[in-house]
Amino acid sequence: MSEQKGPNEIRPSKANSIGSLLKELGMAIRNWFHELLNLQEGLDREGTIVAIKTNKRMRGANAWLLGCSIMIASLGLDLNSPAVIIGAMLVSPLMSPILGIGLGVGINDKDTLLVALQHFAIAIVIALVTSTFYFFITPFGQVTSEIQSRTSPTVLDGLVAIFGGLAGIISTTRKDKTSAIPGVAIATALMPPLCVTGFGLAELIELYLKSGSVSPQAFEQAISQTWGIIGGSFYLFFLNSFFIALTAFVIIRVLGFPLKSHVDAKEARRNRILIILFSLVVVLPSARILYQLYLLQQDKNEAARFIADYFPEACIKHDLTRISPDTNKLILQLLGRKIPEDSIAYYEQLLSKQYDLHKPVLLFPMQAELGMEDLKNLLQEQKREVVSMMQSERRAAEEATRQNEVLQGELLDAQLDSARIAKTLLLAREVFPEEIESIRYAPEMRELKDSFILVQPPTFLVHWARGKGSEINKQRLEGILKVGSEAPSVQVLAY
Repeated sequence: MSEQKGPNEIRPSKANSIGSLLKELGMAIRNWFHELLNLQEGLDREGTIVAIKTNKRMRGANAWLLGCSIMIASLGLDLNSPAVIIGAMLVSPLMSPILGIGLGVGINDKDTLLVALQHFAIAIVIALVTSTFYFFITPFGQVTSEIQSRTSPTVLDGLVAIFGGLAGIISTTRKDKTSAIPGVAIATALMPPLCVTGFGLAELIELYLKSGSVSPQAFEQAISQTWGIIGGSFYLFFLNSFFIALTAFVIIRVLGFPLKSHVDAKEARRNRILIILFSLVVVLPSARILYQLYLLQQDKNEAARFIADYFPEACIKHDLTRISPDTNKLILQLLGRKIPEDSIAYYEQLLSKQYDLHKPVLLFPMQAELGMEDLKNLLQEQKREVVSMMQSERRAAEEATRQNEVLQGELLDAQLDSARIAKTLLLAREVFPEEIESIRYAPEMRELKDSFILVQPPTFLVHWARGKGSEINKQRLEGILKVGSEAPSVQVLAY
């Protein structure tokens, strides 16, 4: 006896089955992403703590490696060679003390934090002494583009430090640890600015040694410029160090590293307060300065837009700096153009009102006095433009020559074809002088039909005399026309 389904019995609908399939698909995608981004796999908490605590000490081999890497990086900056700077990063041990600071804050361990800070300070001293010594004795010691780019921090430098610190701490927390990749990533953000600080200190020492041979005004200007290099580069180093340590702290907390346990509750609370105060002292100024850097970068973008609008070709170099908390300074180096004194106020007002600058701008236009490096760059840029223009003209000339050759070939073919057809028609009239009253020729035609190209062969229209268009005459004429026209096939139509 078969079962009867009741009228109120719920059956699985098509919508429910589709919904369940979509739900399973969503779960599968979520699980795939979870496995892809899972940091718990291969995690070694105990080994990470031991490795950072062991390697954070800047002494012995680590001190020698740091000195060698700083010397190589200084040579790279002096030679303006990015390749040499990258080579220095491969042997830099500057990572461990900074990761030790992040670890000490992350696991609430005051002793680890203090030891890491102590050896971080030792690393800074080693780096500054080494780089200052090199730049003091080097016969070169000029401000190269590699040095100049490390004297003013930007938001992008902070991003380099964040992702460098992320690569460093993730690699350090793995069971199969490697030091090359995080070492390069972190040294990218730390070593060059620290070497530039040593360059500034060497310049400062030389200025004081030669203070008696220059005018007081030139001496003060040089001192101000040198302190700008020292302050900008060392602040860039400090900001990058903070972001690396902050990234290490965040990852350590995300991965659930155990907090250090204290027997004395009062001691634990005191350590926690000390670490919180230290973090606030570092975080709050850095956050404010980073925000100011972001505003300065926005102002630089607006200044660049102003230059593109009013001095697109005359300005070969410009620089926007913050000379006070509420004033920017824009220096333009103009080539072949001079701004009258009475127009400077107009442009300053234009910058403040028409462009979205966060601070008023003082404009300092200068006639460009090109140094050898600037002249070399300008000549290279002009050479590239001339070469590009010549290449474009050569390509255009080659294309015109090719098209001309094609047209000449087609014209020659048409002339030969016309002569051949005329000779063929004359031959047909000679063979059939009384049979053919008239004969005409239509060349090959192509037409598009239903997305296909149809090719119609050459066609001859023949008007036969009455009673002369026999089948034999038609076959003889078709053979004569096919041979004479040299076509694979012809079409003969009688009318």
